Amino acid sequence: MLAFECDIAGLFRYRKLYFASREAALEISRSLRLNEVVRLFGVFSDLGTPGHLIAHQQMLTAWVDLSAGPEQVLNGMKKKSCRYELRRAEKMLDRVTIEVNSPKALHDFLPLYNTFAVTKGPVPKLSPERLGEYVANGEALVLYLDEQPLCCHLMLCDREAGIARLLYSGSRRLESQEDSNACGALNRYLHWHEMLRYHARGFRTYDFGGIRSLTHPTARFKLSFGGSVVTEHYYLLGGVPWLTALGSKVYGRLFGNKALLGNYA
Repeated sequence: MLAFECDIAGLFRYRKLYFASREAALEISRSLRLNEVVRLFGVFSDLGTPGHLIAHQQMLTAWVDLSAGPEQVLNGMKKKSCRYELRRAEKMLDRVTIEVNSPKALHDFLPLYNTFAVTKGPVPKLSPERLGEYVANGEALVLYLDEQPLCCHLMLCDREAGIARLLYSGSRRLESQEDSNACGALNRYLHWHEMLRYHARGFRTYDFGGIRSLTHPTARFKLSFGGSVVTEHYYLLGGVPWLTALGSKVYGRLFGNKALLGNYA
């Protein structure tokens, strides 16, 4: 389980937890203090109606089983939409470098991602503070083509759970047709590079970080890697339920429900 914590106005303790086990999630729900707000992401069992429950949302995500080994993962990918693009990417690898958590990657990640977020919309931008918070428990990867940042991924890595989860993804694909053509292959290659990287480090699961619906284009993209659809649960818990619910409504109106319930918050 990965935990992120901060104080709100010196009055409330706010915690965001990823991949809590059923037992840990239920214990947290039972032991909440009056000034605590907890958000649980990536709970893979239904907790029913835990104590201090404010909101519960069921979501879908796509998992690739890394424990099967690289060869089987590659063979499970769709031939036309995925393996073809990886072969196309291989022809450009002499022009490609990938930086992971290096000063260069951390410097280039935010401009690349935030420009993408503004252009794509409505996707919240990422602050330097939030990036640093996630990198402490994960990795920022930037792929460079001809020494220029082309696409980036922010991964959350839980060694205990064996899960590497995609939190943020950005690229220059919306900036020009040339960038779009290159990103089509090289962004897929960056995912494949990560799968190889995390398999070598003993991770069992590559988690694409959620899918909106099975018919959405991003779902087709993620499932082209041959993964399976998994149901996960999100829970919002508050020591004082009515106060947490009110704050959630205000937050949702200011930043949108996707910011409240999704990976971006």
